[in-house]
Amino acid sequence: MINLTLSHRISKVTLSTSISIFCLLVGSDNLINFNANYQFVQHVLSMDAMEPWFDASAFEYRVITNPTFHLISYYVIIFAELLAGTLGLIGSVLMAKHINNPRFSQGQAFFLLGGTVAISLWYLGFAVIGGEWFSMWANQWNGQMKAYTFATFILISMIYVLVPTPEEK
Repeated sequence: MINLTLSHRISKVTLSTSISIFCLLVGSDNLINFNANYQFVQHVLSMDAMEPWFDASAFEYRVITNPTFHLISYYVIIFAELLAGTLGLIGSVLMAKHINNPRFSQGQAFFLLGGTVAISLWYLGFAVIGGEWFSMWANQWNGQMKAYTFATFILISMIYVLVPTPEEK
């Protein structure tokens, strides 16, 4: 018979696995179809595709047109996606392996680390730095809403995965 504690832990494993696979797929897709999102990084950092109503002249000192810096930035993004997914998946496996014992929390810790990398990437990297420093919100290549969506869902999931598991009475 399944109980509340077990079902709660199964849902945590399932959610953390889903998020980890998402991060791994995003990172691997960026490697497989490298140019698609590399163009995104180039345009955001170069600030060369701004909406016509936006006067970017006040922010010219923020523009980065160096292709080497574009490549490094893109590789850092891909690395962070793959690292977040790997840490999260390690956490999911550990949670599943220790689903009925106190070592379940080791998996939660790994998932928390992976989630922290993901939030750092999509919130700090895309929403804050990309969105505000490079004015991505006024760029035709605007990924800010996706970044907010990813960061919000991952943060809510991190909170849920850390909620204490109900104990049987």
